[in-house]
Amino acid sequence: MNSGGLTRRKWLLPLIFFQLYLTVTVVLFFWGPWPWEPSQPTVLFAYLVLAQFAIAFGYLKAWKRVNAIPASTFDTAESDRRAVAFIKLGAIVTFLLLVPTSLSRTGELLPGLLAGIADPGAVYNANFERLQAGNPYVIVEYLRMLLSPLLVGIVPLAVVYWSRLSGGLKLACLVAIAFHLSLYVATGTNKGIADFAISVPWLIFLGVSIGTLKLPVSNRTLGIAFALLFMAFLAFFGAGQTQREGGVGELGVFNTGFSIIEADRFDSVSVHMSEAQRVIYESLARYLGQGYYALSMTFELDHSTTWGFGHSMFLARNADELFGTTHFTAGSLPGLLEDETGWGMLALWHSIYPWLASDFGFTGALVVLAGFAYIFGLSWGRALAGAGHWPVIMVYLLFVLFYYVPANNQIFQTAETCAVFFLVLMGWALSGAAARIQPAAQSPDLPPEQEAGALR
Repeated sequence: MNSGGLTRRKWLLPLIFFQLYLTVTVVLFFWGPWPWEPSQPTVLFAYLVLAQFAIAFGYLKAWKRVNAIPASTFDTAESDRRAVAFIKLGAIVTFLLLVPTSLSRTGELLPGLLAGIADPGAVYNANFERLQAGNPYVIVEYLRMLLSPLLVGIVPLAVVYWSRLSGGLKLACLVAIAFHLSLYVATGTNKGIADFAISVPWLIFLGVSIGTLKLPVSNRTLGIAFALLFMAFLAFFGAGQTQREGGVGELGVFNTGFSIIEADRFDSVSVHMSEAQRVIYESLARYLGQGYYALSMTFELDHSTTWGFGHSMFLARNADELFGTTHFTAGSLPGLLEDETGWGMLALWHSIYPWLASDFGFTGALVVLAGFAYIFGLSWGRALAGAGHWPVIMVYLLFVLFYYVPANNQIFQTAETCAVFFLVLMGWALSGAAARIQPAAQSPDLPPEQEAGALR
């Protein structure tokens, strides 16, 4: 056993969870309310099974390095101090960019919460049209990209290190998180609220495990709170789906761009549900399944590599601009699928696999996914061992990435989350290098006999 909250059982929990979660998504695709009818169901099923084996292989490979962490590797007090300092800076930056961010994301000085709650479908459509016409505050997004570790990191770090924060800093963090969530409510989108709802239980578990979060309530009360939070998200999600254009949620009719698919209202699950419950169930099944349908169609496409840019819409667009071409967007598998079938590259989901396969091929996509799983296992292990703020932020990002496997390559699609992944990876690597150098620099101060022991 290692220091802090690191045990093999705790370390394995995310892997076990995502294996079960992805299995459920596959079951919903093949046996849920939507008759997808892929042309090669056996090939698709085999690929999805291989993907789960790749995830398990990559994650488990990290255990050797995680288990090798000695108890004395990390100065947890110093790690906590640095994390709190990072949170303070993140809160300051968030407040400085509060109004500019609201202007960029919503078009208003402050997010319009009431409109977003009253009619999420209408504000979603209105904001989509506004951004399609051009965002005059786009410079704010580039600034946020440069500061993304502070802006993104404040959410997971505030939860994990809550008991290490002063009263004033706790209040600042609550305002920062509330503002972050209000941006999504004001634009009628589910992503930010979903990211928060799915990651907070894991972050609380992490904080309690390493002792940086002391809960004043029982586990039962906490479980009830999580259940209420999830139910509130489902209610918001269902309301938004009911009001979306085209009747996709309310009528159970899905326009693929080349055909209409109707949900089975009398399948073994839907028939026992109320109207509101049915909308939520069918919408979740559609969200979790449509990406696999797109994947099945991309198996049949001829394509050439997009050279490391096609897996990310943000990178692909900038590469097109830089080289004066459309190859990196239109030549990606989602782009080719839209051109050949009408399945929208941005309007619909493809799962993570076609995005990665645009650059690395379908076999290479599984290798890359195993690599993400390896980083996930390593960062979760380091976070449980009390290694500080960098692995905690990486854990948060990779929880989001793996939750969205059936949808897209989520954290690489936007400038901010794409940038934060690489900046956090760099910050983590540099902090590790500094930690290895520091003992050597301090060794001359040791007594001769202790110095000899340290060198051994």
